[in-house]
Amino acid sequence: MDDARCDAKGFVSGYDGCAVGGNGVNAALDRIAKHGRCYKDPITAIDWRSADAERPWLPRGLLLGHESQVPIRADQFISLSRAEYARLCAAGLWLEGLLINRVTASGLLDVDTEEARVMLQEIREETGHSLMFLEMIDRAGHDDRPRLEGTRLLTAIAKRLHIETAEFWAMVFIGETVTDTFAKKALKLADSSDDAICPVAEQVLALHHREEARHIAAARQFLAARISKMNRHRRWIFAMTLHWLLNLFLEATMYPSLESLYRAGVTDADILFHRLRRDPWRQKVAVACATPAVSLLTREGLMSAVQLAQREA
Repeated sequence: MDDARCDAKGFVSGYDGCAVGGNGVNAALDRIAKHGRCYKDPITAIDWRSADAERPWLPRGLLLGHESQVPIRADQFISLSRAEYARLCAAGLWLEGLLINRVTASGLLDVDTEEARVMLQEIREETGHSLMFLEMIDRAGHDDRPRLEGTRLLTAIAKRLHIETAEFWAMVFIGETVTDTFAKKALKLADSSDDAICPVAEQVLALHHREEARHIAAARQFLAARISKMNRHRRWIFAMTLHWLLNLFLEATMYPSLESLYRAGVTDADILFHRLRRDPWRQKVAVACATPAVSLLTREGLMSAVQLAQREA
């Protein structure tokens, strides 16, 4: 039974350490597959009755920072937190939908058996996560799923990529680590009584964070195997593409759209929209959420951390 443990132990400590080379990657994938054998439906794992309408869905210290100069009333912050949480769930739906689309489109006929096993485990779990995200979006009380600005180009690019390419797994790795780091920061702040959040929102974040650790580890291995086969010129082109994709992704996922704020009923939504995009704290959070991806890509010689630090909001 030890070989088939159902938790993410061993994957939650970080996103570092790409194992490059055939034997290293295969051993890592075998370990990831063993951890993914068991499955529990996320919808049944959440105590939906523990919802608390008086609490925000995300910590104030994450969305605004405790020293933020963006003024907002307590009731309006709850509305903002629900809008931001629903947008995070929409980002999850979008990312997981792209992963499922590209993996199933391949037919898996020419994919290594161990890779195929891990990919199918991911599809099973990501489908459950998507149902959980839909439930949270519905509970946010908005008319429709919040739109993510700037994803049309990313979607078009992703749908042209095949699972055999490094670019596809780089997009998956970037998407998963950015959103997971955001969730991890929210959970850490929510431990404080001063920044407590709705119990249901916290449970969803915690469950997804635990299971996402294994998905991130898998994407890292798929990416490593493909990077190891690149020549110098191919790596240079890949690095330039990644820098561009990462910035596009941060713009699409780390800042609220004006429409999402309107739907949430936030007062003076247009003013708040512009203030949040210029807010130094929000910019700092975006950079921090990209750090795990940048760290890995920097070690592989594909990106300089300075490139991200110097980006303009």
